[in-house]
Amino acid sequence: MKNRTPLPRFITALLISILVCIPCTLAVFYYTQPMKAASYNLSLFAEDGQEWEGNKGWTIFTDSEGKRKELEPDGVGGYSGLDYDGQTFYFSREMTEELDSPTLQIGTANRTISIFLDDTLIYTDCPELDNRIGYLKLPMLDYDRAEPVTVSLPPDFQGHTLTIAQSNADVSGTLEKPGSTDTKVYPSEVTLYCGYSYESGLIAGTARTMIPAVLLFALILFLLAAFLWNASFGVLRLELPFFALTVCFEMCSILAQADFFQEYFETLPLDLSTLFFLLSVGALLAFLTLYAKGLRPLFICVTLLQLVVTGASGIIQIAGLIPYGDYYVFIMNLPQITGFATLTCTLVCAFFLRHKKNRFFLHISQAVLVLSAGYALFLLVSIPFLPDYASSVFTRLAGEVSLMLPKFSLKLVWNLCLISSLFAVVADLLEQEMDRRTEKVILAEKNELAIESYEHLRRQSEEVQMLRHDTARHYTMISRLAAEAPEKLPDYINNLITQTEAVRPVVATGNRILDIILNGKLSTASDKGIPVEIIRSGAPEELPLRDTETCCLFMNILDNAINAASSSNTAKAFIRLDFHCRDNYFVFSCENSIPSPRVQKEKSIPGHGYGLKIIQQIMKKWGNMISIEQTETVFKVSLLLPLP
Repeated sequence: MKNRTPLPRFITALLISILVCIPCTLAVFYYTQPMKAASYNLSLFAEDGQEWEGNKGWTIFTDSEGKRKELEPDGVGGYSGLDYDGQTFYFSREMTEELDSPTLQIGTANRTISIFLDDTLIYTDCPELDNRIGYLKLPMLDYDRAEPVTVSLPPDFQGHTLTIAQSNADVSGTLEKPGSTDTKVYPSEVTLYCGYSYESGLIAGTARTMIPAVLLFALILFLLAAFLWNASFGVLRLELPFFALTVCFEMCSILAQADFFQEYFETLPLDLSTLFFLLSVGALLAFLTLYAKGLRPLFICVTLLQLVVTGASGIIQIAGLIPYGDYYVFIMNLPQITGFATLTCTLVCAFFLRHKKNRFFLHISQAVLVLSAGYALFLLVSIPFLPDYASSVFTRLAGEVSLMLPKFSLKLVWNLCLISSLFAVVADLLEQEMDRRTEKVILAEKNELAIESYEHLRRQSEEVQMLRHDTARHYTMISRLAAEAPEKLPDYINNLITQTEAVRPVVATGNRILDIILNGKLSTASDKGIPVEIIRSGAPEELPLRDTETCCLFMNILDNAINAASSSNTAKAFIRLDFHCRDNYFVFSCENSIPSPRVQKEKSIPGHGYGLKIIQQIMKKWGNMISIEQTETVFKVSLLLPLP
């Protein structure tokens, strides 16, 4: 058996794949970062705790058919001096900023506005009105806007005067009736920014949502395809749909965080993003339960605990069973606490199951160690190079320890479990596919060996029939020679012995698979002129190996022996077999001649190579009870297999 994927070639292919993936990944993720924002905050209102920055070049006034009156500031962004409640007021300034694709963003809720550039109307909420400065009487909106008003300015806006007309609420009910009023007006928030930056922000936000969601969706398709592929071979792997469900819940959690989510769905009385994430934790636990053979009752308990707590918190949010307060907050945070505890418990159990020779959890524990060490190393490196990131991580972890609320820690542990599980699933699928292909090759070789064994038996049967047919003639000839020419009798008998020895041997060990392998390979050795000596030939009816492992093990041993013996000195070539049962063990020994080191060097004859590696790999599963001895002319391999 040859190794079809040598390690150096695999490493080369891996490096080439990584080099190709790096620029592709950078290209895909390039648009997740918005362009550098070039913006100016032109708002007049001062936030709490901030000092008022003055008028910022604005003039705030009222205008009644050309009668302009400036309003008085109050030092925090409010202005007074209206002629009457509900009067439309204006704020105006000369635009001196330098920007590409200039865009205005007006943060107005229930106020209507009209925007002018040098007395030219460029936007209005009320096109039916007389939209001239000094003649506007803007009404209030009956609702609050969900988004601010966005207006594009012409590229040559510099040097022109921007004027914004804004409606005002009629508090006293004296609309359009002159008189003293104490009502203050507050100009809406105004931001001037580059339109490209705004658009790139929208693109970046969408990319940050859709790229991970699409990658997760592709993973779901891969898992379901693997599920169908295995089902086509009659193997129903229910763990794959559970893992696909885990990934699906995480994808929904990401989509529920999108800025545009509320535009597609109505406002719901629960946090869908958190609920989907907690459901993904429960689905991941259910997935791991299917592999935890030795600790399955424990895994079932922690999975049910997580799902029940998550379901209860969702029902409480929807039905409003508990009023908001400390107890409500505790109930809402409980699924995160149980999720962290259950996932941590599964990681501990993974290392326990690893020692129980659970191959799946062996892969998980290996991935957990590598990922944990890698993230710890990244944090250490980020301290001098990315101090803000490292500080935020340590601060959040310290805060969660003090509050006993592992939100960030839960996400870290969940990511660790998800990536490790994905690695284990892929490794398990690859190993299963390799086993399937190996089994296919072995079955083909077994069929070939069976045909060779049949042909060998047929030829032996013909040779025996020929000897039986000539037996009477040989007896008559021996009788005549004994009477007439006794001196020729020894030579005649020696010739008969030689013909009898030429009859091909048939081995009957008691094991069907081993009989097929041995008889086929003995026939091959006979065709190559290699004498085979069998000292003992006893084997149990059932070996502890699978049929594929039995074929791999003994075919490699015999192939190595035949190749080495055929390359050695023809006169000294031999193969010696000895196999029998002793003390609940099957003992198998194969000794064969090998070419001298000089001959190996001259003829470039390979050693036992990969076949020997396969033999040693199989025997590792059975305590590595194998012995290899070699001299300059003889090679011997002996192994012990425990019998059930």
